[in-house]
Parts: sequence; C-alpha cells; structure tokens
Amino acid sequence: MLRKTRLAVAIGGLLTLSATTYAETYSFEEVVVSGTRTEQSKKDVSSSIDVISSDDLNNNLTNELKDVFQYTPGVDAQGSGRFGVSGVNIRGVEESRVKMMVDGVQQPSSYNPGSTEQRKYPNTIEVDTLQSIEVNKGPSSTLYGSDALGGVVLMRTKNPQDYLTTSDDEHRFGIKSGYASANDEFKTTLNWAMRKDKLETLLMATYANGHETETHGSGADIEGPDRGAANPADKELGNLLGKAFYQVNEDNRVGLTVEYYKQQYDEDELNYNGYSIMPGFTYTDNYNEDVSERLRVGFEHQMFMDTLLADSLDWSVNYQDSNSLSENYDTTPFSGRRMREREASDRTIQVDTQLSKIVMFGNNAHEFTYGATFLNNDFSLDNTDHKYDFGTVTPGSTGIPDANVMQWGLFIQDQAFFMQERLIVTAGLRFDSYTADPTTDSGYTTDYPKNEDSAVTGKLGTVYHFNDQLSVFGQVSQGFKAPTVYDLYYFYDQGAIIEANPDLKAERSTAYEMGLRGENSSARFEVAMFYNDYTDFITQEVTGEQDGKDVITKKNLDEVEIYGVEFSSTVYLDEMFSAPEGMYSRISVAYLDGEDKKTGDALDSVAPLTSVIGLGLDRDLYGAAVNVKMVAAKDDWQSDDNENVAGYTLVDFTTYYQPTQNLRLSAGLFNALDKKYWLYDDIAGRTETNSFNKDIKSQPGRNWGVAVDYQF
Repeated sequence: MLRKTRLAVAIGGLLTLSATTYAETYSFEEVVVSGTRTEQSKKDVSSSIDVISSDDLNNNLTNELKDVFQYTPGVDAQGSGRFGVSGVNIRGVEESRVKMMVDGVQQPSSYNPGSTEQRKYPNTIEVDTLQSIEVNKGPSSTLYGSDALGGVVLMRTKNPQDYLTTSDDEHRFGIKSGYASANDEFKTTLNWAMRKDKLETLLMATYANGHETETHGSGADIEGPDRGAANPADKELGNLLGKAFYQVNEDNRVGLTVEYYKQQYDEDELNYNGYSIMPGFTYTDNYNEDVSERLRVGFEHQMFMDTLLADSLDWSVNYQDSNSLSENYDTTPFSGRRMREREASDRTIQVDTQLSKIVMFGNNAHEFTYGATFLNNDFSLDNTDHKYDFGTVTPGSTGIPDANVMQWGLFIQDQAFFMQERLIVTAGLRFDSYTADPTTDSGYTTDYPKNEDSAVTGKLGTVYHFNDQLSVFGQVSQGFKAPTVYDLYYFYDQGAIIEANPDLKAERSTAYEMGLRGENSSARFEVAMFYNDYTDFITQEVTGEQDGKDVITKKNLDEVEIYGVEFSSTVYLDEMFSAPEGMYSRISVAYLDGEDKKTGDALDSVAPLTSVIGLGLDRDLYGAAVNVKMVAAKDDWQSDDNENVAGYTLVDFTTYYQPTQNLRLSAGLFNALDKKYWLYDDIAGRTETNSFNKDIKSQPGRNWGVAVDYQF
C-alpha cells in the first residue's frame, strides 16, 4: 500500500506542499489502522497486529468466516455447524470479550442460552466483500471501548478504489465464481465499480448455495445419538453491498454505504431422532429452519481543515438491524407435534467522531487523535411455542429480557516521534459510560433494575528503531467489557437453577507486551511475549440447592492470567539463497498458557501449542503453496471430566494461474492426508459419557475447492 513516511505526515500537517513534493515522499509499507485509529506503518505500532488481505483470502480459497484465521498465530474463529461462527478467540479470550467491527460498525454480542433451539452470533459477514482484516491482539478499550477486553477484529469492506485502475472516469466489472467440496457450495460474486467526475460507486452482489459442512468421512451415517456424519442441511445466502462516495471539493468527501445479508439454513436434525432426555421422553421427526439477516446503512464525512484544533475530521452515523429466526420442529410424547419459534433482534444506532492534529514541539512531531463514540442498542427476543396436536399457541420463556443498552465514550491519544523518528511513544486515555435497561413481557416477567457504570482505561506504548531493519516494541494497555444482557439477566430453572445478577461489574484487563521486529530485503520476522491479567471475570458458582437442583449464581469472582509467546517470519528464499524467483517460506508458532488464579484450574479457552510452516512460489503468471499446520493435544481443562482432544497435523495445497492480467484461476486441496481431527473449542465442556457420538464434531476430511476471478 502507498504510504507517506512519518516525517512527511508531520510536515504535511503543518505546511502546504506541492503535489510533486508529496509524490517524492511515498514509500511502500504495510499500513494498519487498528493500533492507533489512524493509518500508520505497522513498524511504528507498539502492539502485535496481524493483517489478512483480500489477496490472502483469495490465495487460500477462503469462502467463509470460519476459515479466515486458519494460519494466523494466536487467533481462532469459534463455532461451526448450524449456527456458524460464534466469535473470535484472541490469545485465549473469546466471544463477547473480543470486539468485532465491520467498517467501524460494532457487531452484536453473541447470544447463546445453551440450548439447541436458538443462538445468535455475529457471523453475518460475507468474506468476498472484505478488503482487509486487522486483528489487534490484547486489550484495546482505550481506542474502541467496551468488549475490546481481549482485542479487536477490524474488518474493512471493499471500496471503489479497490477495483478502479486509473484516475480517470471508468467502469470496472468483475465476476468471481467458485466451488468448495467441504459443504458442496457454489458461490458467485459480481462487482461493478464506477468513477464519473467526482462520484465513485461500487455494487457487489453475492449468491451461494450449498449444504452442511461435512464431518470426517468415517462418521456413521445413521439416525440417533450415535450418528457421526453431519446432519443433512440446505444452505442459501445472499449479500448485497452498495457504496457511493462524492468528492464535494478538495477538502470534503461524503459517502453512503448500504449492505444487506441473508442466510437460510434448513437442517434435518437426525442425531436427535430417538434421543431420550429422560425415560419416556423421546424426540422424533426433528428438523430446523433458520434465517439470519443483517441490514446496515451508514453515512460518513471526511473533512480536511487548517485550524488550531484539528487537521482532519471524520464522522459517521450507522444504523444496523441484525435478526435471527429459528423454527424448531419435533415430536415428543408430552407435547406432541410442535414448533418452537425463536426470534432475536439487535437494532443499533452508532455515531462516531474522530479528529486528528499534528503539532511540532521543537523537532518532535506529535499526532493527536481524539473523539467520541455513541451506541444505542435495542435487544429483543420473541419466543412462541406452537403445539399442533393441542391447537395451542403460547409465549415461550426467553431466559433473558428485552433491553436497551447505551454506551458512549471519549478518547484521546498522542503519538509522538523523537530522536529523528527512531523513538515513538504512544499514550492514550478513554472514558466510557454504559447502561443496560431491561423490560418485562410475557416471555420474561421478572422486573430487574438497570445496570450502569463507567470505566477509565489507558495505554502507554513505545517503539524504538535501532535502524531501518530492526525495532523493539512494548506496550501496557487496559481493557474492559461491560456485562452483556445475557450476563446480567439470564435465568434458567430446568436441569438446574441459574439466577440473574443485575449487579455484576465490568470485567477488566491489564496487558503487558514486548517484542522484536526485523525486516530486510530477504526476510522479515516478529517475536512477541505477553502477559495478560484479567479481573472481575464473570463466572458461575454453585451457591446451594433447591428442590434437588443446584442453584447457580453469576458473580465477579475469578482472576485470570494468560501469558505466552508468538513468533512469525517470512523468508524470501530467492533473495537469501538464490532459489527460484518468487520462492518463499513462512513459519509461525503460538504458545499460550493460563489459569484461573483463584482455583489454579486451566482455561478451556486457551488454545494448545500451534505452528504453521509454509513453502510457496509467487510469480506474475502462476504460483503455489503448501502449508503444514501442527496443533498439539488439548488435555488441560478446567474440569477433569472434560474429554481430551488429540493433536493433529494438516497439509494444504493451493495454486493459481493468471494467463492474463484480468483472469485468475485458483485451486486448493485441503487436509490432503485425510486426517480425522477435532477442534479443541468444539469439545470444550464435553465429557467421556456424552450421549452423542464425538464424530459429529469432527472436521472435514480431504476436500478441495476451485475459483475463477475475471475483472474487466
């Protein structure tokens, strides 16, 4: 990416330079945004950030969010099957403790009541629309507020400039079509980018049709709890992304974004047929029909100015409506034929304002970034039980109430350049306020008070460049997560009694990280060591017994620590060893450990030792890569009864051929050795005596994919 040098940024904020002078200061550097909320060279950021580009997604034939982070050290997408990805795990911290954002818009927190009837996850994201994904590892609340306790996943969708090839008026069209054998899915994406005078537009449309994601081929294809094959399902999705940007004048640019995502997933739940929850209570004729939708409409304005307070102003207003509807059909002796309808909705209005100002103090440049965020979320559940044999329609218990959640925050950051830009110091401070206000209805009749509090978080980081090739970096940062509606008010009284606790405090974290980066013409590497301390972790504790049932209460009890080391490197073998042109190798290793400091128990969310070794060839007309991913066994769990997960090694092959500048053909063979394996997070909470066959949690065996991308 084209990027001005740091010194040019400082000077450019103070002086009016000619276009020729600016052109002479550009250099090619990897640029990130998530570390400081402004474009910065990755070398100048004091924390670990991994970037996944659209080229990476295309080269790896990535079709869905589950596979985005497969080669990213210390990062995993969690969840699979009917409900899809539940969130992202960063260095052992997961789901609502990691903030997911699309074009700066916060995605809803996951909602999982623990049943198979309903789950609502922030996974309505089409990867074909993504230009880049940044993963900021470690607490990031100073910049992004609540839910950034464990880090931020910042996804940016494509803009017209990502397709337009000139600075003149033009039209660019494209079609990308592919097939993935793992879920028998055909997907096609059409795009049209246009520039006419001061107007730029982009329209992208995606349609996919497939089936369930297969388990390993050895799984038994039968009905009942012993089933090992995936439940048969039909999957259909569509996504429409439209953008328009207008350059009002030299200093003002406005933009409008509209995105709509819809997925239909119909599943025959064969593994539940014949399953008895208790003597005489046996399920038959189980199937589900799920619909997930997300609508986003946003307006943004970028303005350059020459004032005492700011050099630039960026502000935006976004509306997002995220909805899931699950219709669950079955037959039981007590209820007869029934359908349990479960609908969950998040409607959000988000306003963001950010200003930047570059100031010179002597020979040292300071880039000040400050602003405010506001978010209002209306969360609602509408559950209805239909009993066809009895002719009744009644409200179903929701487990949590409808609620209005309001968050707002103010932040300021100073990134200062000293010693002729060899030393960079970044300091930030943020204040956040949040309120969760529940209401009652027929599905949730208990009236609880609202939960409200505030938080102050800060960070201090530094980068020291020994020279142009070697740098050391370190950071101390804080994070917090306001308790979700589910954390505060969830109530359950069937197999056990889980009591709500509206007085929960926000979870907090303090992270310490230091590392070393190096880069020259033949190699680049980064090694980072970190220690994260989490307090007021929200957990469940058995507090007594009532009517023969355990009584469980949510409390701020646990103190948790997670620590580890990550290493990643790329070696350009053609430069280092005179290997064939374009040959390279990549290595990454992630080691994590952690425990509940109160009990000494291991954490289920901490991934086992993972490493990836890759060898590739990248040329203008063709290329290929082999990636070997090795994952150690997971045998250290919070509960001694948890079933262990064996380690595994996966081998993937990918290749591409580009006969013309506009046409690219890609193919891949995944799990080439047909290894049978399980992901540790799919087995968390499962015991050896589980009623269902473990094979239904296994991952696909040998599978393949192809894609054709034509831009003209």
